[in-house]
Amino acid sequence: MKIASNIIKAHLKNVYFLCGGAYGGKTTMAKLLEEKHGFLRYRQGDHWNEYARIANATEQPAMSLDRSADWHGYFAQPPRQYADWLHASTREEADFAIADLLRFPQDQKVIVDGLIPIDILQEISDTDHVFLLFAPDEMKRKHYFDRADKDDVYQFILSFPDGKDLLMNVIEALNIDNEVERQAIIHSGFKYLERTDHDTIENTLSIIEKHFGLR
Repeated sequence: MKIASNIIKAHLKNVYFLCGGAYGGKTTMAKLLEEKHGFLRYRQGDHWNEYARIANATEQPAMSLDRSADWHGYFAQPPRQYADWLHASTREEADFAIADLLRFPQDQKVIVDGLIPIDILQEISDTDHVFLLFAPDEMKRKHYFDRADKDDVYQFILSFPDGKDLLMNVIEALNIDNEVERQAIIHSGFKYLERTDHDTIENTLSIIEKHFGLR
């Protein structure tokens, strides 16, 4: 069974999306919109374990991969293979996120901090309900693990005898498609902002507020 995208779109009129790429500032902006404008904040990454408990190998083969059987092998796999798994997992995860979003009352504005693929966003939302945030290649490579929610993974990777080599491998996999993803964002038709060292939280929030019609 597949629910047509126009039906999903009609039921997500109350949902606003902050998507794009890693280290773009999505979580910071979503928290500020929650605090300042009363949005209900939905952080997609917080629900991975819930999604994984439902996933099965037939419908969600990427999410069903048992990484715990060989964590070292998982982190050491070729970057291209690793990146392909990440992309597949992200697409599978989007279905779970959308199902969750459909459950919220339509009189409650929801802000999504997530990684829903652009082509899916184009099907389920309008341009004035989507804002894409992303970081340039060098910044993402340098700072990807400089966040509290990534520290456990960072320390776990480094706990292996060859942890530094594994970390470089993971960083390469996470960034191997940066330019492809950047071009997809730029040509998506959605409003976007590429992070710089000169950005301020206040200015970025103001731009997003204006786009979402909150000012």
